[in-house]
Amino acid sequence: MNKKKTEAVNAEFTEGVLSINCRVCTSVPDVRSPGCLRCIIQKISEQGNAERIRLRTSKDVEIFGSAADTLCELAALYGSTAINVQKEENRACSNCNNSCSKIMDILWAGFPDLNFDSARGRLASFHPSDNKCNVCLQRTYRALEQAEHGMNNLKKKISVEAARTGGV
Repeated sequence: MNKKKTEAVNAEFTEGVLSINCRVCTSVPDVRSPGCLRCIIQKISEQGNAERIRLRTSKDVEIFGSAADTLCELAALYGSTAINVQKEENRACSNCNNSCSKIMDILWAGFPDLNFDSARGRLASFHPSDNKCNVCLQRTYRALEQAEHGMNNLKKKISVEAARTGGV
């Protein structure tokens, strides 16, 4: 029985093309699967926006045009929530169950349907013990609001594009 290696999926950016090596992935690359989309978005967030996205497999898949633009916008949204998480990395509150990083994990766990209600529910049940916790709580609420606003704008853009082109 041959199993695929469990190496990290790597990516490289060359001349406007982001090539993601999916050959080492344990899953079958399927652009419609949430896991594959999450991986693509993370790689775009790490490497930068691309005009074309190439999934390197035994049979390469290339994403371009409005689909690539949409993935890049999702990556920007993902990156903006990750920035808030990086700000707290060295802070004592990063171990808290209601830290920004844990709330953002809840938010993105349901990708492609972001869990805004679950994330807000976790925050609503939290009662800050001091002013530092309160500041962190407010910062996390703002990050959620920005992410939701960005996602709503992206959904509107996708709807307009789908209506203009007659479908997805």
